[in-house]
Amino acid sequence: MSYRQVLDEAIGASPLSTIDVDGVIRRERRARRHRWAATGTAAAVAAVIAAGWMLAPGGAPRPPAPAAPTVAPVPGTLDDEIRIDRAVIDAVTRVAPAVAWVRPLGVADPDAPTPLPHPGGVDLDTRVLYQKAGRIAADRTEAVLEVQLLRDGARFFRPRTCDATALAPDLVCAESTGPAGEPVLTLERRLRQTGRDDRRSGQHDRLVRVLRSDGALVTVSLSSRTPDDALPMTVAQQQAVALDPAVALAPLPPGMVTPASPGLSTSGRSADQTRIDNAVFAALRRHVPGVRGAGGPDGTSADLRSIWTDSGGENTADAYWGQGRILVGTAAGVLSVQIWRADPGIFGNLSCGKESDVYTCAAGTGPHGERYRTVTNTGGTAERTVEVRRRDGSWLAVTLDSDQDTFPLTVAQHQAVAFDTAIALRAK
Repeated sequence: MSYRQVLDEAIGASPLSTIDVDGVIRRERRARRHRWAATGTAAAVAAVIAAGWMLAPGGAPRPPAPAAPTVAPVPGTLDDEIRIDRAVIDAVTRVAPAVAWVRPLGVADPDAPTPLPHPGGVDLDTRVLYQKAGRIAADRTEAVLEVQLLRDGARFFRPRTCDATALAPDLVCAESTGPAGEPVLTLERRLRQTGRDDRRSGQHDRLVRVLRSDGALVTVSLSSRTPDDALPMTVAQQQAVALDPAVALAPLPPGMVTPASPGLSTSGRSADQTRIDNAVFAALRRHVPGVRGAGGPDGTSADLRSIWTDSGGENTADAYWGQGRILVGTAAGVLSVQIWRADPGIFGNLSCGKESDVYTCAAGTGPHGERYRTVTNTGGTAERTVEVRRRDGSWLAVTLDSDQDTFPLTVAQHQAVAFDTAIALRAK
């Protein structure tokens, strides 16, 4: 399966920030101008004081004014967001002094290995979430660095994640503990490929995720698209940033109300998830004769239900995710089904790019008037996805991955499962 899907299955999805970026930038620039102006004024006042005001009649110096009290950061404010920005920059500079910022921290970079956004997102600020990305470089190697802090993140951290990543052989997974016993997850993937013109391309993604003792989840991701697949930070440096105590959300003051995201709701999960599971199994049996589950490390034939799993965080009243390894004859692959009630953001794109020797795409209209596209990637692990936007506005993606040269489903069978109207969220 794709790196993004394996990450979401293994570690649970986290919401993307939907902060008004342009507004934040404008406010931050105004705040900086005000701070610079205040700094200049304060310096002038200090000079005047030093020249004579600190001397009382008779030449006796006055005692210095008491230091201003430290103001606790207030979650949800621009100052709190800037505080975390500085903490991230300080942490990176301290643990990786050779790193330079090619582009400063800002909104999440579309190239970063970001988990899928939850549907129906609202304006989330540091009361709930911090998420910024920038581009860094070291030794002529660049990468996107993304940092995400999620306050109520314990529900999205899955123990024994590395057991689940066996579904994707190109992933390297490691689980450890931090200095205070915090669970630390590290996931990494490298891909290299050569096109018909002998031009090399590469991809190197690494994610470090830490579950703090207060339940907050810290994620530090690096993503590079350079042919030599290098990253400008080591694993240890990346983990050090994720474990830095200053890189943290501020405690919520008593009585502060936090915005709620519909994607974080767990209502309506159990019965509805089972109903959709059954609809997926029925569609597979109807359109793919002889389909079975591939159980165990050797892919032994098994019942579909026994191999089907969920990602936890993505199964809500407004989203569904289920997946499992299937077997048709001797061909096996991981099939995943995702549904979103609302537009899934940048992952809801139904346009096709330029085809190549490792990428093909076809878009059209399905039997029920739904728009769809079928995308096949054969660079590295072979992957085919049918993405559908239904007429009710919901989105569905059925993804199939294979380590072999052939997929266990034909294109027609794959599309028939994706077009099956029974695989749907319950109407509201």
